[in-house]
Amino acid sequence: MRFTSLLAAVPFLSSLTLAADPAHWSKLAAKSRDGVVKLDSKTYEDILALDREYSVTVLLTAIPAQYKCQPCQVFDPSFSQVADSWARLPKSQRDQHFFARLDFADGQAIFNQLGLTSAPTVMYHPPLAGPRRSNKLSVINYDVNRNGLSAPPFHSWASGLTPSPFELHTPLNPWPFIFVPLSFIAIAVSVYSLRSILVPLIQSRVVWGTASIILILTFTSGYMWNKIKGTPYVAAGRDGKVQWIAAGYQNQLGLESQVVSAIYGLLAFSIVALSVLVPAQTSAVKQRIGVYLWLGMLVVVFSLLMKLFRMKNGGYPFSLLF
Repeated sequence: MRFTSLLAAVPFLSSLTLAADPAHWSKLAAKSRDGVVKLDSKTYEDILALDREYSVTVLLTAIPAQYKCQPCQVFDPSFSQVADSWARLPKSQRDQHFFARLDFADGQAIFNQLGLTSAPTVMYHPPLAGPRRSNKLSVINYDVNRNGLSAPPFHSWASGLTPSPFELHTPLNPWPFIFVPLSFIAIAVSVYSLRSILVPLIQSRVVWGTASIILILTFTSGYMWNKIKGTPYVAAGRDGKVQWIAAGYQNQLGLESQVVSAIYGLLAFSIVALSVLVPAQTSAVKQRIGVYLWLGMLVVVFSLLMKLFRMKNGGYPFSLLF
C-alpha cells in the first residue's frame, strides 16, 4: 500500500521539478516564433513556482477578436519584438529570464484570481531562490497607460529588470530597398519625358520670383512663431466674442498671421505692379491709370497695416488714412 502511494506521488513530484526547471521553459520558448512561452492557467502557476531561480515577464492579454481589445492587438507585436531580442542572447543568459504570454481565453481563472479588469497587463516576477534572489520580492507592473504601446519604452523598462541588458532588435524591412529605387527610376523617367515643359519652368524668373515672395511672406508673417509656440487659430475675448488678433507685440494668433501675410502680399504685389507691369504698358493713358490704381492700393493697404499695429498696441503713434 505504501509502495502504491509512492508510485502515485511520482508524477506530482516530476511536475514540481519541471515547474522550476529553466531548461523546460527554455525548450518551450525555443519552439515559439518570438521566444515567448505560451501559458494557460496551470502553466502560469508552474512557471511562477516558489523555488524558481529565474525571473519572468508575463503579458496578460486578450488577443482574439471577440474580446475587442485593440490595445492588446497593438501591444502584442511590441512584446514579441522585445522577447525576440532577448531570445537572441546566449543560452546561459536567456535561461535566467523568460517572457511569457497568457491570453484571457486560456487563463480566465488567473484573470479572476488577480482581479484584472483591463488588458494588456505586464508583470515582472523576480527570482525567489538562488543567487539572483533579491530582498525586493514584489511584482513590478509595467505602466502601459503612461509609457504607451510601442516597443522602445517597453524595451527600456524590461532591459532594466532582466539579468543582462540587451539591445532591441528591429527586423529588416525589405520594402524600402525595393520601393525607393523604383521611385527614383519613376521620377527620373517622368522628368525626362516632361523635360520640354519643366526646363522652361525651372529657368523662368517669374516662377522663382513668385516662390521667393511666397517664402518671404510665410516667414515674415509669423508662421514660424505659430509653429514653435503652438498658438491657437483664434481666441475667446472677455465679452465671449471670437478674438482674431492678440494684444501686445509678444502675442499672436493663427488668423492674425494669415491677415498680416495677405497685407504683406498686397503690398509686395503693388510694388511689383508699379515697377514691372505699369512700365510694360505701351499706352500712356494705361500707364497713368496703372500708376493711380496701384499707388492708391499701396497707400490703402499700408494704412490698414498701420491700423493693425494700433489694434495690437494702443500706444502705436502712427497712422495714414485710418
